[in-house]
Amino acid sequence: MATSVLMPKFGLTMTEGKIVEWRKKQGDEVKKGDILFIFETEKVTYEAEATESGILGKILMRADETASVGAIVAYIIQPGEKIPEVGPPEAIAEAREGITAMGRTSVVHQHRTRLKATPKARKLAKKYNIDLKLVRGSGLGGRIHRIDVERAKEEREKGLAALATPAGKLVKFTGMRKIIAQKMLQSKTQAAQAYMGHAVDASKILESRKIWLPIVEREAGVRLTITDLMMKITTAAIEIHPIMNTQWTDEGILWIEDIHMGMALALDEGLIVPVIWNINHKKLSEVAKMRVELVQKGRNGQLTPDDMKGSTFTLSAMGMYGLEEFLAIINQPESAILGVGAIIDKPVVVNKEIIIRPIMKITLSYDHRVIDGAKAGQFMMTLKEFIENPISILA
Repeated sequence: MATSVLMPKFGLTMTEGKIVEWRKKQGDEVKKGDILFIFETEKVTYEAEATESGILGKILMRADETASVGAIVAYIIQPGEKIPEVGPPEAIAEAREGITAMGRTSVVHQHRTRLKATPKARKLAKKYNIDLKLVRGSGLGGRIHRIDVERAKEEREKGLAALATPAGKLVKFTGMRKIIAQKMLQSKTQAAQAYMGHAVDASKILESRKIWLPIVEREAGVRLTITDLMMKITTAAIEIHPIMNTQWTDEGILWIEDIHMGMALALDEGLIVPVIWNINHKKLSEVAKMRVELVQKGRNGQLTPDDMKGSTFTLSAMGMYGLEEFLAIINQPESAILGVGAIIDKPVVVNKEIIIRPIMKITLSYDHRVIDGAKAGQFMMTLKEFIENPISILA
């Protein structure tokens, strides 16, 4: 009996997945545990494994197509087994013909010199004026199917197009890059983004890190970072100014009680935002430990959709790149995001004297539909006070 290959479910919130790449071709032999295809959801890619051994008899969903969780995307069959009645009649007929070929012994391949191709493939090759001798077959023993001819036609057209365009390397969009582009453009076009910033004295936050470093290492087994401190300090400021923890909806402004801190994380494939839930109820050591776990999961490709859902405010730190100041784009549907720059020694005036202080620039991007400039300014003033005197909230 044919085995259905289903779109798997990762996490409680996943509803659909987009197929990025098939690692096996129709007609390939597969073993239980083999990677069949790569799929993507919420900017993270996952591998789908074969649950049974057999032959990949029919692919129903191609690359770049999206399927709901639990939907059948392919079938695994045994040699000589009939394929289920799925898809348009011509696809079923061609798949059956391919399966019949799969059931034949290798002796046929050894003694047959005639080019192996399905009738559909031959008809299509004649229509497109394609020499079948130049087409690589994806079926068993190199048998050419309709999809192989279509692929050859696409490659020929791309080659002709390349002759008419400037030389260079073209890297196709990944699903993750497309999602990032859509969300960033949506944020810029659907929110009234405004900005304001402060240059703050980071002397006390650096001192606080020295004090808390051994405590956090003892409690959580990880090293405390300025980002951990900034997330906790920012949370304290949001609690005083809850307007920062809101979201715009078609029905009105949604006020959210608990604070779920989004943490911007750059990967080779693009930017993702894992979330520390209920950060307002967590100790500094717990925040540091969760930050380390989420970063490791992100770099290992193990983040689930649940790890990246539900943030109410995002912090983006770019100090590790030496950036002094930057404007971050709001992570929809949130109302604000805080950009944190590098700590740089600078001359400042204190009591009419010029001295050197470690200065950190913080920049708030906020949705003016929800947050008025005065409210944003009050939040930033509180945040500056907390950064310059963190012991009052970290103790």
